[in-house]
Amino acid sequence: MHILLITPTSVSVELQNNDSYYTDSFEVILNGKSLGMREKNSFSLYDLEPDHSYTLQALTKGGIKELSFRTLNRREKVYRSPKEGGTEDDTAGLQQAVNSLAKDEYLTISGVYKATALFLRDDLILHLPKGSRLIGETDRTVFPVLRADEEKNGIVLGTWEGRADDSFASLITGIGVKNVCIYGEGIIDCNAQSGDWWVDHRTKRIARRPKGIFLHTCEKIALEGITVCNTPSWNQHPFYSKDLKYINMNLLNPADSPTTDGLDPESCDNVLIAGVRISVGDDCIAVKSGKIDFARKYHTPSSHITIRNCLMEYGHGGVTLGSENSGGIQDVSVTNCIFRQTDRGLRIKSQRGRGNLAVIQNIAFRNIRMDDVKAPFVINAFYKAGNDEYDNRFERTYREPNDLTPVFKEFKFQDIICENVSYGVGFFLGLPESMLEKVTLQNITVSYKPDAAPGEMAMTAWKEEFKHVGFVCENVTELKLEQVQFKNPPSQKYILKNITTLTEHQ
Repeated sequence: MHILLITPTSVSVELQNNDSYYTDSFEVILNGKSLGMREKNSFSLYDLEPDHSYTLQALTKGGIKELSFRTLNRREKVYRSPKEGGTEDDTAGLQQAVNSLAKDEYLTISGVYKATALFLRDDLILHLPKGSRLIGETDRTVFPVLRADEEKNGIVLGTWEGRADDSFASLITGIGVKNVCIYGEGIIDCNAQSGDWWVDHRTKRIARRPKGIFLHTCEKIALEGITVCNTPSWNQHPFYSKDLKYINMNLLNPADSPTTDGLDPESCDNVLIAGVRISVGDDCIAVKSGKIDFARKYHTPSSHITIRNCLMEYGHGGVTLGSENSGGIQDVSVTNCIFRQTDRGLRIKSQRGRGNLAVIQNIAFRNIRMDDVKAPFVINAFYKAGNDEYDNRFERTYREPNDLTPVFKEFKFQDIICENVSYGVGFFLGLPESMLEKVTLQNITVSYKPDAAPGEMAMTAWKEEFKHVGFVCENVTELKLEQVQFKNPPSQKYILKNITTLTEHQ
């Protein structure tokens, strides 16, 4: 058991075991007083006293776990306003409260308030307690615009799907700030369903849609406990930022809301995502590093991304790498998670044109449980998004490699249970001129959904459909299967083309 985060009035703790998200019920005792039972590996305790010492015990199946901590020494400043209720815009009042906060204070927002875009500042602790709510404005004409022709800290300010573009500021926006914590049991409701954000969503009207929380070139940011929902586009978008923590949050959007990813770190370093529940209208977590212009200008991969004890539900992918990955993606670890009713589980997507800086390497997924995931493992170098025009990026024949050719290194999937699979277990499609170097699956258990319908394992130009297949593999240098067990037989175990080496051990 170890501490993830301490604030003036809360602590977040994580059990260390091999369970996925949930564990056997255990009792939590704080300074000798029982706080009842818990069942999640990662949990938070609230309503603590600032600058106070505590001893925490967890009575688990493995014995008594104990640790001591002291909450942060900050004085509370409470924000209340005549505009409480969420019907009138209170952006100015809220922003003034943030800006005027002393360094030895933390700000508690008490009540329900409506706002457009709040800008963070250095050394800020913002507390959203249970019952508090920030509600997003829906009139796009009153939003600030982050411009594509302006830079902050050497990085373009306005961005959209891996390119420079004018975009609206988000309900919570951080630009170049450090040492910020937003925590509590409150709700940030961007209220997109009440406006036209999801209508004709690919059309740019004034600027691109805002995110829920946007962090631009920020450092040492912690988000804990809060629920962020109904976001116009991506729920969380950290951009060229580092040393980030996302702890025990709820990121929620309707399943039919368009391109509302959960958490998309783009060209970020040292990101911890622990105990987060995500249920959205697109990929739950999508690690990105921009398209080719960003890669050539900034040379910044996404790196050292750790995802643990998370629950992903109903999205297009559980954990996705790409497709905007021109800067490269490296050192990604996903462990102790549950994927439930996502279209795909562990999903890597790229295409020609991403560039030879788009090196994807040192990617490891371990101890995952998937239930009703249609296609658990997908690596697709011919990814075709819905708005992509058909061109030579999607020609299946060999093309001479050049500086626009992406590179695919080693991928390892280990200790994973896949129940109620519909389409197939693994879809691994490299480029003929840039094959997937090595794909290893170890200790994988598979069962198929009896009443499954056929469908696309990956988004390609050919829209091939499958049902109950094992592995569809093309342009792979080495495919290694160790202890891959099928509880019921696949309709076809292998569909292979241009595989240099296939090894299988039971």
